Amino acid sequence: MSGPLIPGMREFDRPRKKNPVFIWVLLGLVILAGIVIVGLGVFAAAGPFRQLGLVTEKLEPLAFRPTVVPSVVQVSVALPAGGLCADDVVDISLVQDATAVYVGASVTTPRNISCTAVGLSADQVWVDVQLLDSLGEREVVRAADGQVLSRESSTGLG
Repeated sequence: MSGPLIPGMREFDRPRKKNPVFIWVLLGLVILAGIVIVGLGVFAAAGPFRQLGLVTEKLEPLAFRPTVVPSVVQVSVALPAGGLCADDVVDISLVQDATAVYVGASVTTPRNISCTAVGLSADQVWVDVQLLDSLGEREVVRAADGQVLSRESSTGLG
């Protein structure tokens, strides 16, 4: 005989093996774990994807005042309409050069958590900002529109 042993098959072909069941179970568990981790990040602001569950809102810097430490100033920030929650984080971003310090402000809030606003009697909050060098004669400028911030006469004690 000169042909294959089984008609329709070549001599070196063999039946295909099926993947073991544990590989499919393992693949399913990995996919399920990935969905749970991303879900925790989005809905609970927890885990490695925490940033997906946070919302950042821009705030407006209003004024500044020096403190007893020459390289620290306090920046007054307008509170959002709903107020601040206990878990909210107010961030001050700054860029410094030889003539001015440019400031911006934002508040970061968990996406799906509702809270009662912290009872603040004012419509602004003072936040400490660490400078690389003392303020000296430099101006403090709002980064969003280039407006020079007014200097408060009171000195922050923080």
